Amino acid sequence: MEAEHYSKAIGDKNITWTIIPGYGRTLSGIMPTPVTAKSQTPGGDSPHLEYTINLTDTGKIDIQAYISPTIDFTNTHGLRYAISIDDGQPQIMNINADQSQATWSMDVSNNIKKITSAYQVTKPGRHLLKYWMIDPGVVLQKLVINCGGEKASYLGPPESFYWPGK
Repeated sequence: MEAEHYSKAIGDKNITWTIIPGYGRTLSGIMPTPVTAKSQTPGGDSPHLEYTINLTDTGKIDIQAYISPTIDFTNTHGLRYAISIDDGQPQIMNINADQSQATWSMDVSNNIKKITSAYQVTKPGRHLLKYWMIDPGVVLQKLVINCGGEKASYLGPPESFYWPGK
C-alpha cells in the first residue's frame, strides 16, 4: 500500500499528516507534522493512519514498512513508530535500532529502511491496519503485507486494489 492511500488520517489539535508528493521510491511519503511535535503514546485517538485491508486467510503475516532513513535527532532512544491490527496492542518499532555504520551506509545508498514486524491474524476478512505516530520526523513511503511467499524486489510488490474511500 502506498502510504498516502490510507482510509483515514487521525491527527489532533497540534499534529497533522503531510503528504510529500514524488518523495521516495514510488508515489510519495507521508509524515506527521510539525517535526517539532512531542513524542506520542500509541493507542486510542493518538495520531495514526488507518488502512482498511482484506485478508483471505488466517495465520502469521509480516508487515514491512518502507521508511526514509533519518538520523536520530533526539539522541535518546531512536525514532519510533508503531503498527497494530484491529484493536491489537501497537507493536513499537525503532528505525534507529541498528546504529552501525554499515547499516546506515546501506540505508542511505538504498534511500530506504525496510523494517518488518510480525502479527497473528485469527480470522479472515476485513481488518484495520493502524500506523501510529510516536516520534516526529519518521517518513513512511509504503506498507507491504506479506501473507507468505512474497518475493524481494527493489520497489516492492505492486499495490493491490485501492479504493479512495477517505
